[in-house]
Amino acid sequence: MTIIEAALEKTKALRGQRPEPLNPPGGIQHDYSRRAADRAPADRANDTIPAAVPPTTQIQPHRVAFDPETARENRLLLTASLPEDHGTIAAYGMLRTRILHRTRTNGWRTVGMTSAAPQDGKSLTAVNLALSLAREKNSSVVLLDLDMRNPSVCRTLGITPPTELRDFFESRVETPEDLFMSIGIDNLLIAGNVTPTDNSAELLASAKLEELLEFIRRTTTNPLILIDLPPVLSPDDTLVVAPRIDSLVLVACEGKTPRADIQKAGELLADFPIVGLVLNRSSETVQGYGYGYGYGQRSGSGQT
Repeated sequence: MTIIEAALEKTKALRGQRPEPLNPPGGIQHDYSRRAADRAPADRANDTIPAAVPPTTQIQPHRVAFDPETARENRLLLTASLPEDHGTIAAYGMLRTRILHRTRTNGWRTVGMTSAAPQDGKSLTAVNLALSLAREKNSSVVLLDLDMRNPSVCRTLGITPPTELRDFFESRVETPEDLFMSIGIDNLLIAGNVTPTDNSAELLASAKLEELLEFIRRTTTNPLILIDLPPVLSPDDTLVVAPRIDSLVLVACEGKTPRADIQKAGELLADFPIVGLVLNRSSETVQGYGYGYGYGQRSGSGQT
């Protein structure tokens, strides 16, 4: 049994032992809105029906330029044309299919990306997964960088947001409209930060998060919202957000993430739906795939 499989089994066992919702550490208490997993099946079924958004109310993103060379250096899979990328792109396709199946079956719209510890490659995984989902073309994909202590999405893409997400959470802008960017890929919207903040848990605990997510649902058609979150063993940011979104993906790095960290992360996330586990830099080769649920060659995953 691999360390990922062991962590998943431990998570399943612990989930059966914890009937009460997890409160974030540090004494922060909130009256969270119900997650999709807690709603009645009829409510979740209604969520899966795409509703066309009139063009006049759709998000009009800022078009930003990115440096293809920087993107390539950061191992972003912007095209499927390079032969050396085909195996990794296929692996992301499998991850995409798995996530789409789980989210559509359950009526989930929000997926948080986290890891046990820093340097496991979760931000690069989030960006490449967003690119893969956008290629599927059946959903509006929205990528939010809520790792406010160490924002990496914009840095990985080599872009600068005209308005940072923290400006909205700190009420320096009134509407989320100006937060969103496009790098020229259809169906993909991005919002992020370049400036770190130390009071991120307090910002994420505010009603601004629900306001932002509701704005996205109201102004995009059939959205799937990917949220890059901090590592779960860091300060309590991820545990503040987890009860207010639908599901999580846990990223680990073979040879780097300690077994104890994965087990501890599984314990902390045991109350929340985990849509998948991603093992980066796996030395076990299965048909040349570099990411996914036990699949992997050495993928050269990022360090964010």
